Amino acid sequence: MKYLIGVLIVLFASFADIFLFRIGIIPYQPSEFLLPFFLVVCAIKYPVSDLLDILKSHTFKLFTFILLTSIVYSAFSPASTTVIKMEVVLNLITLLLYVFLVHFFRTESKTIVFFVIFLSFTILALSVWYDYFVGLPKFQKNLEEMARKGGFGENPNQAASALKFLALCVLVFLQQLKIKRIVFIAAMVASVFLTFSRSGIVSVILILILGTANNWSSKFQITSKRLFGSLFKMAFLFTGLYIGLVMLVSVLIANFPDFARGSMGDRIDLLLGKSKTSAISEDVGSGGGRGDLLLKYVDLFMKNPLGYGTGFTTDERYNFLNTHNYYLYLAVNFGALAMVLYLVYLWVGLRLSIKSNQFYYLILITLLVFEGLVTHHIFFNRSMLISLAFFDSLIYKKVTNES
Repeated sequence: MKYLIGVLIVLFASFADIFLFRIGIIPYQPSEFLLPFFLVVCAIKYPVSDLLDILKSHTFKLFTFILLTSIVYSAFSPASTTVIKMEVVLNLITLLLYVFLVHFFRTESKTIVFFVIFLSFTILALSVWYDYFVGLPKFQKNLEEMARKGGFGENPNQAASALKFLALCVLVFLQQLKIKRIVFIAAMVASVFLTFSRSGIVSVILILILGTANNWSSKFQITSKRLFGSLFKMAFLFTGLYIGLVMLVSVLIANFPDFARGSMGDRIDLLLGKSKTSAISEDVGSGGGRGDLLLKYVDLFMKNPLGYGTGFTTDERYNFLNTHNYYLYLAVNFGALAMVLYLVYLWVGLRLSIKSNQFYYLILITLLVFEGLVTHHIFFNRSMLISLAFFDSLIYKKVTNES
């Protein structure tokens, strides 16, 4: 049964379940079949008594708070009943998935866990490469028009987010294997770069800077000297990548016309300094950029710091685009207290990483801090949730053993 659970996790983490549904191989949506099936299988395999200590984890407490808050705030939310139900159900599923995922990762062998995480990354990365050079079916008109590739993740930003978090999990197993680690890091950088996701590239840079500064060890070894050296190495590396892009872009455009159209062409022009616009103008002034959304939702929050209710930012009758910011998502929907508690959650995670001497957990928290600035549904991203559960299993597995 553990292998069945592992296969389902791979499908969820790589978004392959959604793709298989899209092309008709799986007749039912994942939320109607595979997700309930996964929960049932886990409920059968894992006794409730073995899961009780996970209820004490800081992440479980956060998810429980968000679930209960979404139920309470649904009482006065102006959002439609459908949107409210969707938000509450997603929060409940997130909570249940987290518990079973943590227990799977902390009880199964390192070999099984490694293959589950590695296969998840590999399948998603290969889907991005295949989508880029061959082309997967496009199921949304706006994604087809932008011409950027997301593989099974469909949305390139979602694919980049999943790739970087899954890659961080894989790197935990490769800390003693220098050659394999270098090859894998190259695959990570190239795969995320193909999505042309700015947030994905920034996150990869953060991983490389922190990982190099700590000599890719899971234990804390970072020093100010190593951090400075790491910054210099990353500056040199990405300068080289930029020069390579400038030299090869004409060849790439000639062989792959998709480079020159849609938002992909805009991103390349922006990187090469040929665009009539700038990175700032893309986010502010267009009406739907992240900067515009930031100003809009900060204004809404200032007008009502207590929150507007469950699903308010998700309901398109009131907001054409969601916050694209998890801090504002919590603040606008559930009030300032929810945002403050999330900041406390991040602080607790930072302290746990130091207390447990888990440096990769510190990198995870760093990525979460940044991800919150660019994404509103962080934990509804299955790859993100799976990665979080993996790292929490390292913390709470250690606590359990010591007890």
